[in-house]
Amino acid sequence: MGKVWCNIGIFIWLQIVVGFTFTHAQSVTSVSGIVKDSLSGEPLAYASVLFEKSTIGVMTDDQGAFKIQNDKDFTRLVISTLGYETKILELKAGSKNDFPDILLQPSSFNISEVTINPLKEKYSRKNNPAVELIQKVIDHKNDNRIESKDQYQTEIYEKLTLSLDNFNPNLDKGIMKKLKFVKNYVDTSEFNGKPILTLSVRETLADYYYKKSPKTEKTIVKAKQQQGIDQTLDDSGTLSANLEEIFKGVNIFDNNINILLNRFVSPLSSSLATSYYKYYIMDTLKVSGDECIDLAFVPVNSQSYGFTGRLYITLDGNYSVKKCLLNTPRHINLNWVDQLRIEQEFKRAPDDTWVLNTENTYINFYLIKGAQQLYAHQVRNFDKYNFHPQADSIFGLLGAKHILAEANHQADTFWVNNRHIPLREKESALNDLLTEFRKVPAFNAIIKMVEILITGYIPTKPDKKESQFDIGPMNTTFSTNKLEGFRFRIGGVTTANLHPQWFASGYMAYGLNDRKLKYNAQLTYSFTKKEYHEKESPVNNLSLIQEYDVYTPGQDFLFTSKDNMFVAWKVGEPVTQMQYIRKTMLQYDKEWLNGLSLKGWLRNENNEAAGTLQYNKYMEDGSLFHIKDYTTSELGLQLRFAPGERAYNSRFGKESPINLSKDAPIFKISHQIGLKGVLGGDFHYNHTEVSAEKRIWLSSFGHIDLNVKAGKVWDQVPFPLLILPNTNQSITIQPETFAMMRALEFVTDQYASFYFTYYLKGWILNRVPLIKWFKLREVISVSGVYGGLTDKNNPEINPTGMFKLPDGTRPLGDTPYIEASIGLENIFKILRIDYYRRLTYLNEPNIKKGGVRIALRFSF
Repeated sequence: MGKVWCNIGIFIWLQIVVGFTFTHAQSVTSVSGIVKDSLSGEPLAYASVLFEKSTIGVMTDDQGAFKIQNDKDFTRLVISTLGYETKILELKAGSKNDFPDILLQPSSFNISEVTINPLKEKYSRKNNPAVELIQKVIDHKNDNRIESKDQYQTEIYEKLTLSLDNFNPNLDKGIMKKLKFVKNYVDTSEFNGKPILTLSVRETLADYYYKKSPKTEKTIVKAKQQQGIDQTLDDSGTLSANLEEIFKGVNIFDNNINILLNRFVSPLSSSLATSYYKYYIMDTLKVSGDECIDLAFVPVNSQSYGFTGRLYITLDGNYSVKKCLLNTPRHINLNWVDQLRIEQEFKRAPDDTWVLNTENTYINFYLIKGAQQLYAHQVRNFDKYNFHPQADSIFGLLGAKHILAEANHQADTFWVNNRHIPLREKESALNDLLTEFRKVPAFNAIIKMVEILITGYIPTKPDKKESQFDIGPMNTTFSTNKLEGFRFRIGGVTTANLHPQWFASGYMAYGLNDRKLKYNAQLTYSFTKKEYHEKESPVNNLSLIQEYDVYTPGQDFLFTSKDNMFVAWKVGEPVTQMQYIRKTMLQYDKEWLNGLSLKGWLRNENNEAAGTLQYNKYMEDGSLFHIKDYTTSELGLQLRFAPGERAYNSRFGKESPINLSKDAPIFKISHQIGLKGVLGGDFHYNHTEVSAEKRIWLSSFGHIDLNVKAGKVWDQVPFPLLILPNTNQSITIQPETFAMMRALEFVTDQYASFYFTYYLKGWILNRVPLIKWFKLREVISVSGVYGGLTDKNNPEINPTGMFKLPDGTRPLGDTPYIEASIGLENIFKILRIDYYRRLTYLNEPNIKKGGVRIALRFSF
């Protein structure tokens, strides 16, 4: 539940911001129909349907059906497909035109001395000239792609615009009476010719450097700017960073195409192309002066993660890609996307190298079918290619991306002189539109609400640029547990508007049952100046922390606060063994741009048993002596290395659930030393932990999230300082926890664990008749821990001086603890439900062998 804003939440804000009710009144020519073979009557899948003299077109689905419309008075519809005569239909303008049977007559034609005839039998790859052609393209792709060069440099201009699509509101009703000014800012979509209202524009100008061996990529951002209604919502660039992840540049030559946080099989995939797609030679034509073969392709399964589209292959014998068009199939198992189209065109450099010239990505998003849609257009333009750059100093920089100090402050004249493509008139007027919107109180209220939802904080000034203190996070205001009962919490943080290097944060909490005031206070000094908050990357912070609060041993939520209201709903046996912890901590955090980070700390902590938890120490005569609390003083160090991880400026750090960049491997090693006799420390100990995690993509067949950990306590210590496997008693699914294990059920001083989750993305269910229309997706997980308790830390073997284990707690035995789950996600597009089953230690008292857990998960 804590991941509500993980994926599609990036777009929800725009839908809410413009959450007014629009009444559409427009003159639209719409067409629907089914294209069939005139002889057999069989539907013709993936036929091309296009308004004559326009770029507005679709392809028929696997049943030959299509729907298309325009409001530009195009009244002739062209239908064509391989092996059939092209048909042109005359339409009645401004009306619905329905053609239940559009019959195409078979034909035959010659292309490059190969005769293609319409075939009524099943598609065959054997002796198919289209398959032979694509295989030659794939065989030559490594020679034709620019990455075959030893090194190169190019200048890239990127522009991402977000708009309301098909925007034609009734300005005479309701709140729209106050928004009549928007009619002056309506533009026309480059994608489908519909009216749009542009709300946001982001621009970047950068130099990109590539070296083949060792493979190195560097991006130097020379200029970047954004304007629009989302500018105040972009919390230190968090929104922009996630949009960059969603709209990654496409490389048609890669085996997989990464866009919308998914992997689509490329039509040029070396391993899957000919088995995943059907190919058809359509025609020969000139593309920007080059003779090309028009090669169409469609996925074998229209719900899988592939494309329909065209490849235009040069006829010069080099089998180069001159142009490509990629569209998502109509029935693809993809959420929130109505249409997606990617266009790339290549040009020949002076040395005959084919290089990418332009890339256009068009996407129509929706939250509810039939409601207002969001239109996104991203253009990338490449210029100034140089295959012999003097870039040794550039390649020596740490990190893949560097933003120059002046990048965010370039003058308008710089953009006028350097942007590759001029802004459209309405795009240039965005600031004027925003000024008009801000005169409407309802708009300002909606902006503020969305800002709170995205950041979790409430600024104390209307203008975020002036707020010196933010209240929050708001999702921790109310929670509950067995010891405190109903718990209230309020907190906040200072911002860089108060001081760019000194930051203070904290909270106060109160439980109605225990009637104790808890608190946290933190003072941080950043060695670098910040724009808004202290966790902006790269972090170089020294913090002093004082805290008094309640914790549950053996239950740590790694990716959300323990006070998150979504984890307050517990299942199973109530957790009553708890601790009051009072700690003082000095912590240093340092990040480098190469993915390496360091954390060091000195902590003094007092632990007082609470609830039903007791600390009882074995004396030499075998009797038990009750101890109210104990104190530890600890020196710790953690190294974290995530090569290739992008910089991320979330308030919650790189491992925040709203960080959509999850592909970098992450390695961690930490060591803690207990200092007996220092600041009242009662114990000496050494504790080492190592871990590694990685998201493994299996092309369009989903991905695996894998995490492995190991740890060891080297000295004799009481059970609270041993290793307690991390459990989850809440109804929500939480990563890196055991759902069917009770808190404090097992204890160990050495262990190895794993967490394996496979998101199949509908790989199986997409192929099951009837069920496939629900677009459900499968999830399978297995997790386990193996370890043991050495004799020196086992109070049953070596009791003197040791704490008695709590009732219901036992050493982890020779058998590993294992649990597994099987689940469905994408239920109503937002809900995931898993059934967990405990596979070992089934005869323990007071356990649950199985149970259901849920999560809200927004994903494309």
